Amino acid sequence: MAENQDGQEKTELATPRRLDESRNKGQVAKSVDVTTAGILLFGGLTVYSFGGPFIRNYQDFMKEILRNSASIKITEANVPALFNKFIITVAEFVLPIILIVFAIALAGEVAQVGFKFATKKFTEGLRFKQIFNPFGGIKRIFFSTNSIFELFKNLLKIVILGLVVWSVLYNKDAMMISLMERPFTEIGVFMGAIAFELLWKVGLMYIFIAVADFYYQKWKFREDMKMTKKETKDESRQSEGDPMVKSRIRSIMRNRLRKLMMSKVPKADVVIVNPTHFAVALQYKSGDMNAPMVVAKGVDFLAQKIKEIAAINDVPIIENPPLARELYKFVDIDQEVPERLFKAVAEVLAYVYSLKKKSNVY
Repeated sequence: MAENQDGQEKTELATPRRLDESRNKGQVAKSVDVTTAGILLFGGLTVYSFGGPFIRNYQDFMKEILRNSASIKITEANVPALFNKFIITVAEFVLPIILIVFAIALAGEVAQVGFKFATKKFTEGLRFKQIFNPFGGIKRIFFSTNSIFELFKNLLKIVILGLVVWSVLYNKDAMMISLMERPFTEIGVFMGAIAFELLWKVGLMYIFIAVADFYYQKWKFREDMKMTKKETKDESRQSEGDPMVKSRIRSIMRNRLRKLMMSKVPKADVVIVNPTHFAVALQYKSGDMNAPMVVAKGVDFLAQKIKEIAAINDVPIIENPPLARELYKFVDIDQEVPERLFKAVAEVLAYVYSLKKKSNVY
């Protein structure tokens, strides 16, 4: 299992932030063989397709030169014109192929990693210490585990592709020797057929190699990007803040909300309690509210504080354990009582109002 410089095992998958930073540095899971396979197969087919027209254009150019060779005078004036015509003839064949091969290479890269510029690859790719320590780079290139693996992989590719070429050329030696006695046009046709067969067979085999290497590179990248538990915690602390600080902030917010809630208890109409655990303070303003509203609630210690404040401010405290539990569980602070509890709450408020009337009478 991979380890970092401190000897800690990298057991955690890379976080999205780590992957995004690596992507900005140009560190992505991709296989060079995928791009090479595309260029080899599709680029080769492009060359094969454009080869015929190019040869005909070149033949016409050379025929014109030979036909008029007796009348063409080589002077300083016409040499540039002849050279320019030759360059144009070659460019008409070469430029489309270059553009197509470039498009194939770009498509191969984009298909693997998407389209994004690695902004940090050039700003952070070459570090100051690497400039004055070239031996470290040589060691990574020639003596690292990855370089040795790449060497064996390339040797294996050479063997596989060599076998493909051998299978194409096998038993064709007699035919090649007999070409010396055949017209030049037949030699061209034969070589074209051999080249086309080599092209698609080697190209298809290279595609299989590229697919295998692509999945290997994805697996290797995922393993290389793994993080230790400490790195994961440090990154979480950097991106989301120190857990202790966040806990302290949450604690402060809870205290402020609790104080705000407690300040509403003296204005409540009634506090409904389960004698030992729950306490819910209700307030109802006729005309301003559609239904009674929970202004404070608590359990255990907080319930005792609500009852203490209610007792100090002469807010009636009514014991109704089932209703207290329902209100605490299903109704949030500053939320109106649901319709299914209207009847039970109305009975409590009616009882409270009757007590207030009797006290006023006496």
